[in-house]
Amino acid sequence: MARGVRLASGGGAWQDRAMADPTSRDTLPPHKDPSAAGGFLVALGMLGGAGIGFAIGQATPGFLVGTGVGVLAAVLVWVRDRR
Repeated sequence: MARGVRLASGGGAWQDRAMADPTSRDTLPPHKDPSAAGGFLVALGMLGGAGIGFAIGQATPGFLVGTGVGVLAAVLVWVRDRR
């Protein structure tokens, strides 16, 4: 490659123009309040149910009951958050 050859020419880097353009289609949507997420509750129910089930000698039923409890809690969080 020859010395002195410029690969990116023009007025600044390509991302500078897109970031500075207020009419760019890549702008963020209007701010929306974050919604509550219940996925943690599902995971906690699964792990807690499996742990309790393992302690009493019934790991699979404990896992399934814990999953059900976690899903129920996540649905309740989702319903509460919709209001």
